[in-house]
Amino acid sequence: MTMCKRCVLPDTFPGITFTADGVCNFCHQYDAQEKKKEEVKNDFTNENELKEYLKKFIDKEKKYDVLVPISGGVDSCFTLIRIVEEFNLRPLVFHSDHGWDDKEATNNAERLCKHLDVDLIIWKNELKFMRKLFKIFLETSEPSISPCFPCGNMLYLNGLEIADHFNIPLVVNGYSKGQVAMMHNKTKAVDWYTRMNEIVFDYGDMEFFEKFNRKWQMLNKQVIYQEKSDLEKPLEPGKILFIPLFVFKFYKTDKEVLKQICIERFDWKPLKVSFPDRTTNCEMIWLNSHRDMKIRNYTHYHDEYSTLIRAGEITREQYERMVDDLKKSG
Repeated sequence: MTMCKRCVLPDTFPGITFTADGVCNFCHQYDAQEKKKEEVKNDFTNENELKEYLKKFIDKEKKYDVLVPISGGVDSCFTLIRIVEEFNLRPLVFHSDHGWDDKEATNNAERLCKHLDVDLIIWKNELKFMRKLFKIFLETSEPSISPCFPCGNMLYLNGLEIADHFNIPLVVNGYSKGQVAMMHNKTKAVDWYTRMNEIVFDYGDMEFFEKFNRKWQMLNKQVIYQEKSDLEKPLEPGKILFIPLFVFKFYKTDKEVLKQICIERFDWKPLKVSFPDRTTNCEMIWLNSHRDMKIRNYTHYHDEYSTLIRAGEITREQYERMVDDLKKSG
């Protein structure tokens, strides 16, 4: 199997090609996009500049300025700390229990919210629905869809639903730059959504299919932050602006640094089950990863972490250790 010499995506990854230097087309595309961003200068350069733009979401007539989804991992916990203490925004915090939630993750969320004295909603998803969702996508032979993708999207849509219910126009979470890159790829997102619908429809449970599709209607409300101008222009009434904090260059997804910050601030505890290491609050991620490695020889973590390598936030060696762990799972 051939792997990119820079980001180590495998040759089984859809649409990948390699130049003579052994570097994949996605790495070259990333470099070109970053160069263009530098030339246009349509992004925030520091946190203080971002603070000024987010002040417009402070509304004394409302109880909450922002919704902050929190998994209990270090990325989302750091995001909440920053939102409260540096941006002075009043958050409603949202933690989703999808049925396989690591109990330590929930404990971390509760402990941090108590420490910061902020409101927390724990959404316990309908287990019957989540089990069927998990079963459908775990058993499908469709290689392009990891079971983690529809499940993760259900949790994301829950957050939009809560923001809409409480009339909160801003959502800020701790997605990594790799996860953000996947969200910003509209072509891939549309393809995934189409294929997911086909898989659920072919399963033959029309009641489940209709319920699955109703959840996706919340996407009509979202506006995903991509550049500075998204905060400069007024937000349309009824829309919800989604900002992943780590999309900005001045925030780094250095797990060890973030872990230490969280430990010092509120006695953060490592998750009992986390595969790959420190990346998730889901106890079933090992099974999804096992399925993906068997069917397509890569997982969605390969996609996410390849961007983190290009951005210089993890090293190739760290990534390769993660890949080795995933191979062992197969």
